[in-house]
Amino acid sequence: MSQTQNDILKRALDREKAARKQAEKILEKKSSELFQLSKQLKETNFRLENLVNEKTSQLQGVFENIIDAYIVFDLLGNIVKMNDAALKLLDLETQSDTLNLLKIAHPNEQDRVIQAFKELLEKGSVTDFYVKIITSKGLVKWVHINCSLVYKNKEPIAAQGIARDMTESRIQDELIQDQKGELDVIVNNSAIGIVLTQKGHLVRTNKLFQDMTGYTEEELQGLTIKDLSLAEDFPKSKVLLDQMIRGEVDNFTLNKRYKRKNGSIIWAKTNVNAVRDKNNVLRYQVALIEDITSERETELNVNLINNVTKSILDKTEIHDIALEIVNNLGDYLESEDCVIFLINPDTEVISQIATFGSKQGSEKRIRMAKTLKIGQGIVGAVVKTGVSEIIPDTSKDDRYVKDKVRAYSEITVPILSKGKVIAVIDSEHKEKNYYTKNHVKTLEKVANLVAFKLTTALDVIERKKAEDRNELLLKELETSNNELKEYAHVVSHDLKSPLRAIDALTAWLKEDYKETIGAGGNDNIDLIRANIQKMDTLISGILEYSTISGNKVDFYEVDTDKMVDDILEMMLLPPNISIVKESDLPSINGDKHRLQQLFQNLIDNAIKYNDKEEGLIEIGVEDENDFWKFYVKDNGKGIEKAYFVKIFETFQKLENNPDSSGIGLSIVNKIVKLYGGKVWVESQVSVGTTFFFTLKK
Repeated sequence: MSQTQNDILKRALDREKAARKQAEKILEKKSSELFQLSKQLKETNFRLENLVNEKTSQLQGVFENIIDAYIVFDLLGNIVKMNDAALKLLDLETQSDTLNLLKIAHPNEQDRVIQAFKELLEKGSVTDFYVKIITSKGLVKWVHINCSLVYKNKEPIAAQGIARDMTESRIQDELIQDQKGELDVIVNNSAIGIVLTQKGHLVRTNKLFQDMTGYTEEELQGLTIKDLSLAEDFPKSKVLLDQMIRGEVDNFTLNKRYKRKNGSIIWAKTNVNAVRDKNNVLRYQVALIEDITSERETELNVNLINNVTKSILDKTEIHDIALEIVNNLGDYLESEDCVIFLINPDTEVISQIATFGSKQGSEKRIRMAKTLKIGQGIVGAVVKTGVSEIIPDTSKDDRYVKDKVRAYSEITVPILSKGKVIAVIDSEHKEKNYYTKNHVKTLEKVANLVAFKLTTALDVIERKKAEDRNELLLKELETSNNELKEYAHVVSHDLKSPLRAIDALTAWLKEDYKETIGAGGNDNIDLIRANIQKMDTLISGILEYSTISGNKVDFYEVDTDKMVDDILEMMLLPPNISIVKESDLPSINGDKHRLQQLFQNLIDNAIKYNDKEEGLIEIGVEDENDFWKFYVKDNGKGIEKAYFVKIFETFQKLENNPDSSGIGLSIVNKIVKLYGGKVWVESQVSVGTTFFFTLKK
């Protein structure tokens, strides 16, 4: 044996000696209390011994047939008689060993034993008395004792008791209590909620479940599963619980929602197991509850974004887009009321354009759409601020505007485009505290996702309105142009008729009265006729200019090379003017009449303003990708740079030429623009001028 073991044994022996000394002191103290009693009992003990001797034969059979320890002791606690079971309990070999009950009691139990003796003497019996003893071998045992006084002639002479060894049972109880304590620690520190229920009522819950729901343990014990379940979810769990009660299943798992004390919602994965007795009758149900709110929100968010994206991808009409949004959001929010409001910035009116729920008509269009002013209600406030809002209890918010039925939770999120609110997502729920910050984040993601699509749809609406306005304007313009043309023809006819009459009259006047009016009169008549010619030319120019419009005409292939040849062939060229084509001209799609006007005006202009003895006009073309760049070049007077723009304006002439109306270059400019091209001039005074213009290929 090692020194350490010797030391341990020595310390144990010392403690045992100290305990025995303490017990002896206690016995000495208590002996004085029993001294008076001992005198009274001596005579009684003597009589008891005689009685015992007389009854020995009778009691011996009783002792032998009692399974538990049976002990007879005097009123001082000295054991007088015991059976074999008692010998075994006290680790004794024979009954010759003298023992006092106070001496075998554990030192910590002395006071309780003395108190029990007093009760025995006063009441005549002691029942269900548990005490810890130390046997003759030093073993500690727990015993259960029932004892009573033995009387003779109504006087107590002794006591008898039955003792049962409860050591193993006590150890098991302590072990169970220890295990229960350990189990309580495990349950209360579990990472998932644990709930014990019986017949639908909560019997016990752990701390995590209490934290999850916001209730105390005492508050939960007064609730049922139905009290904590969302109304829409309870029927499904009720079906499974009924199957468990009938013995059809012993466990099941489902995802369901629980209501917190403040009315908010949590999603939980719930695993329920049955606890049955030996007859297979359901006693309890143990539920393991795991909070999956975050995981479910993430999953729902991903699915929602994907579904919204897919559903609006091929939609272009704003009501169709809004309807897809509310249908997806209604499923996600599990709400009977989800609406898209559209803002009309011109009227400052907010109108419902799509809804999920009872207001959705058979044709998927909203019935009895509500309208609000900007700033009115919670929706109007969000339009004004551009900031999302959650209202946990609408009964406490004066801005709430009731629709058909009051809802106690409301969530409102703006849809913004370029920093401006164009629409609003609004949803209501009958429960208080239903919507969460996660709902806001999700709806804001959806709002950002659909903002561009809604903006595009709104742009389409605006373009359609603009197109309708333009179409109306074009019709009005066409009517106006037709009236203008008709008016121009009428004016031309009405003006030219008197001009022709005046011209004829002045010719007759000059012919008939040539000698009478003299040279001065004839010159005045010639001046009158020259101005009549100018007026006629001007009227013809105005008529020609007014007939050029943007009205669509049939385009066809025009050989400009042959067309220019035809123009030159019809023209009476002055003898000093030569016209040269520097290259073959291309064929283009257009209207031959307008193209003739274009080329003829430029050629006429080059002839009129050529002051050279040998005038030269060159016509050519250059290839410029999508356009043909034509030019008409002359070696005439030239034009000062200051007039490069002015010459294309109507009625603008650089000199007083009676053959010019001042409209020719205006006609050129108008025709080129109608063909989507441009015209410009390059010139040097006294050297010559070149007019360029482009036409699409």
